[in-house]
Amino acid sequence: MRPLFIAAAALCGIAAPAAAQTDTKAEAAARALSNPLVQEGVAMMVDQIAGIVLDTRVGPIARYVDPEGDVRPADTLGDVQRRRDPHFQAKLHAGTRNAVRTAGAVANDALAMGDELGRTAARLQAALAPFTAMLATDN
Repeated sequence: MRPLFIAAAALCGIAAPAAAQTDTKAEAAARALSNPLVQEGVAMMVDQIAGIVLDTRVGPIARYVDPEGDVRPADTLGDVQRRRDPHFQAKLHAGTRNAVRTAGAVANDALAMGDELGRTAARLQAALAPFTAMLATDN
């Protein structure tokens, strides 16, 4: 997942050159993961990686795994999967985009929560200041 995260952050830099210089890396990553262009780019990268794996010929050993199966001698993983679900590639692509979009939403929400927790901690520290001062003078 780290290479995908780095790729998404890099694509964000290309897609949003006007982004403020004061953004943290987390804010930039959250923005990148929320960007539809980045989501599509990651989905295309996963499609390419999946394509490489799906081109693996499995026919020669399939008879040992499932002697009654419908795997033919020249079949690849992709051939087998396409027979089981003709739309699996479109589903993989859409699922990847959705996962990246969800990661962006989670990152944005986590950043928002972090700010809120920081404000809560500051309020607690201010509220407890009289007590900590009192404890410090008793020593």
